[in-house]
Amino acid sequence: MLDSIHATLLAHPWAGLLLVASLAWLEYVFPPSPGDSAMLLACFLAGAGSLPRAGTYAACFLGSVAGALTAYALGARLGRSYFFLRSEWAAGELARFERGLARFGPRLLAVNRFLPGVRGVFLYGAGIGRLPWKPVLLYSSLGNLLWCGLIAWAGTSFGDSWDRVQGIFRRYVWGIGIVIGIYVVWGYVRAKRRARLRTSS
Repeated sequence: MLDSIHATLLAHPWAGLLLVASLAWLEYVFPPSPGDSAMLLACFLAGAGSLPRAGTYAACFLGSVAGALTAYALGARLGRSYFFLRSEWAAGELARFERGLARFGPRLLAVNRFLPGVRGVFLYGAGIGRLPWKPVLLYSSLGNLLWCGLIAWAGTSFGDSWDRVQGIFRRYVWGIGIVIGIYVVWGYVRAKRRARLRTSS
């Protein structure tokens, strides 16, 4: 897919940047999608002079902000009837997230963008918990601004080889993914154990 995005960006830069913004949006709403990879590629090409830098960075940022707000709005609209909350584990994680919001406030949303694969869950949770939209917009946009800045820096600072830039970024994503995977498995096993204890008591 990245090859097609690459070709589109070079042949039709503005249409390609619209595609990048759409994928940045989609990564929040229907994860996983190649939003980060598309943004990294666009920033790499911008660093090489093939794309306008300002337009590239704006596409990455605005697509990400739109995705965050869409996930928040869907969470608020669907509420606790949302399908993944039928899982005991997912319901428990939502409760944990809400306790985090109570403790740290919406500032917690500023770090969500740095967690590939699960970042949308934070915004869905904020919507389900009916967090006011203004702090959601402020802190999620701050997180997106920092993340897009990191993507832009990585795309222009890790050398002139796309394979090298992509390889370094992929290691970061895999590292975060492994940590999240371990946490999910641990949380699921713990939820099952609690359920068995309640059943036997």
